[in-house]
Amino acid sequence: MMLLYKINQKISQKYKRKMAYAKTLIGRGCCKVSKKQKRISKLAGFCFVLTEILVLVAVLILQANDVLKIEKWLQMIIIIILSIHVLMQLWELKVFVKPDSGEKFSLTVQGSHERKKSRHRRTMFGVTVSDEVQVDYDRNCEGILVYFRKVTSSSDTGPGCQPFLLPFRGWFTFFHVLIALTLMICTISIYIDYDDYNRLQDYKKLLAESHSEATQTVPPENPEVDGGDNFDAAMYGELLDAFAHNVDNPFSNFGEQISDGPSLDVDREAFEPVSELGTHPLVLPILLCVSLILQITAVVSSYYQAEDCGFCLPLFCIGYTRWFKHTNAYTDMIQQNIQAKHGQRLQLEGEQLELAIRRNTQQTQGNGVTYHDVEPQTAKRYEDQIFLLHLLMAQEHDRACKEVFPEHSIQNKGVSFILTAEEIETLNIHAEQAMETADVNNDDTATELVPNSTVTV
Repeated sequence: MMLLYKINQKISQKYKRKMAYAKTLIGRGCCKVSKKQKRISKLAGFCFVLTEILVLVAVLILQANDVLKIEKWLQMIIIIILSIHVLMQLWELKVFVKPDSGEKFSLTVQGSHERKKSRHRRTMFGVTVSDEVQVDYDRNCEGILVYFRKVTSSSDTGPGCQPFLLPFRGWFTFFHVLIALTLMICTISIYIDYDDYNRLQDYKKLLAESHSEATQTVPPENPEVDGGDNFDAAMYGELLDAFAHNVDNPFSNFGEQISDGPSLDVDREAFEPVSELGTHPLVLPILLCVSLILQITAVVSSYYQAEDCGFCLPLFCIGYTRWFKHTNAYTDMIQQNIQAKHGQRLQLEGEQLELAIRRNTQQTQGNGVTYHDVEPQTAKRYEDQIFLLHLLMAQEHDRACKEVFPEHSIQNKGVSFILTAEEIETLNIHAEQAMETADVNNDDTATELVPNSTVTV
């Protein structure tokens, strides 16, 4: 593992220079799910994968009992797929039974915009032709958001090595996609073999019928009158003998037995790799199709519940990493408190910043590099917004932590933004209780404000 890390560290330096194919994102993906929906998705994914494992095991059992006949390569692929599935399910069970309580996360907040910096450099024969730096300020569709992000072991790791910092579960979606592609290729290959097998059986049946008709045909008594000059009694006997010996395998040694004379218009080479598919040849394509459908549903379920995920293909120079925005009741409570106290001010500041970004975008050059960015005053305004949001979040976070963890008040020490999974769970329970209490109080207040109505007759 350390060797792979060092190799990909060198590849990462290449990514930094060329900015190609390696990407690191911080987001939620296409599907925003609640905690309940995520639990349902995990249960559904487990059921789909378990059913697929049973189907693939059934294929191996039928092959062992000579009901199905499959090639060695397909047998090895099925065993590898089963091993990966079992390993992933055992790991999921381990995480469910004994989660890592020492895993660390950092509490952070995003503003109304997100700054993205990219560099495009073109070289020709080792000489830089053009070098451009593009700085974009994209509007966050979620607005101001408080969330947790997983803390990695190294902060200077390049985008090419980011997938190796992911937890083991972060690769599961990629593994599911690989298994689905493999099953798709195997299913198509077996379907083609099954089609060739059916054609072979049809030709066997045709030759058997031709042999039956030929054995019942009597040669003409006078070949010169009835058969003409084209009839050859010796070739007629060879043809009958060939039909008699090649009904089961009509294309083996066919050219050796009949050196001259008529031949069937059949591509014999196409049938040479065709092997027997067992006593029930249709069972294998059906089972593989069922496994493919189950695997596709497992892929959808895996992506639906995926958090920190990614993959890396060093041979193809492709890498992708997505660090998830973890939210819970505690982050929602911090965000609601900030919005309740400073919501109008922050909203106005976001609209003004958007207007300033549109008006003050400029292009400058320096040291042979072209920069596309906003004016320094607008960039300073963006940084001030982020600084203000972190200051407001720190105040709310400090107040909540001192209520939950009394030792912080006794020792009079600051509260860290980096928390363990166990501390986050404690804060989450506290936030859920506080939000439930606030909802009950609001309902009681609303009930008291409703006047008693009187009915007069």
